Amino acid sequence: MGISNYEKDGKTYYRVYIQERSSKDRSVRVQRSKSGIETLAEARREEKKLTKRVFELVASIEAKGITWKELVHRWEISARNGLAGKKYSRAAVIEHVNTLYNHTNTWLDKRIKDLGRADGRYVINSLVADSYSTSRIKAIKGSINKIWLWGVEEGLITEVVKSPVHGLVIDSEKNKYKPILTLEEIRKLLYEAELREHPWCHIWSVALLTGMRSGELFALTWDDVDLDNGIIRITKSYSQRIKGIKSTKNSDWRNAHISEDLKEVLLKLRKLHPNAERVLPRPGGWNDGNAAKILRAFLVRIGIDKYVTFHTLRACFATHVLASGAEPTQVMKMGGWADFKTFQIYVRMAGVDVKGVTDDFKVTPKFGSLDNVIRLKK
Repeated sequence: MGISNYEKDGKTYYRVYIQERSSKDRSVRVQRSKSGIETLAEARREEKKLTKRVFELVASIEAKGITWKELVHRWEISARNGLAGKKYSRAAVIEHVNTLYNHTNTWLDKRIKDLGRADGRYVINSLVADSYSTSRIKAIKGSINKIWLWGVEEGLITEVVKSPVHGLVIDSEKNKYKPILTLEEIRKLLYEAELREHPWCHIWSVALLTGMRSGELFALTWDDVDLDNGIIRITKSYSQRIKGIKSTKNSDWRNAHISEDLKEVLLKLRKLHPNAERVLPRPGGWNDGNAAKILRAFLVRIGIDKYVTFHTLRACFATHVLASGAEPTQVMKMGGWADFKTFQIYVRMAGVDVKGVTDDFKVTPKFGSLDNVIRLKK
């Protein structure tokens, strides 16, 4: 299947052969070929045309009612061959497909005609319950709509026009109050974690003392740590979607200050794992997206019943460092916040925006000594 060449009368010609078998009925197979093509460029153009035609024929033979899994598979093949309406990089195709398989797994074996708004709400509500950010939920919703629209345009979806998530509103998190841990709760978390030798103990400590994101912590190596000058250089992050290392969220590097508490934690880690390349251990569940569940379970065990996520540790860092009197712009730089509107929630949570406002506002009467108060009452 694909392009091959052959010699005829001393000249090179190209042949294109495309085959597709129905995933619903394995007896259904469509083949198309064309030979006698004189140039490779022309053969590649013909390959795209035949690929599209073969998919159309298989779909028409299968008649109506393909499953969501089949639709995603067809989009993937078309996107890889440049037939999905725009040019996608290999990484982009993989990301879209993995996103859909991971987050719409309950749809995979359902027929398109059987998917409705209830299925869409189930996916969105599950993402909210798993504490995905608003931007990530919107991206997942966008992937679903993208593949659905392609299916409509290709004639693979005929009975339903709008996707199950079309029009579903996702509330913005920007102005919502986010529960965080108090300083007393943070101290209890770290004390109990170290006392019980919890495998996440040092990960939580470094997260709370730097404000680094989960992926940045996962990718942190000792080459990034400069204990002599007291800084950590944050240049990379681990992505669960691509299962590999990429740049930071805003594609920029930054420095994090090493406090005395953080230095103590780093020295402990160095002593525990003297030959390790990575700063932090890799306990089970981290790169599988279970960091929040592990944190919440341990908090409940030690008597702290708050619905928090791993990202909450970053919020704790920003809020409490601001409340201690740190300059907001410096906290923004260290934490890697590029947008002040997003960062402003932590300023409000720390009370920095109103601190000292009423210090000079005095209206309550001052009666002087206790004797005067008693005399006035009489």
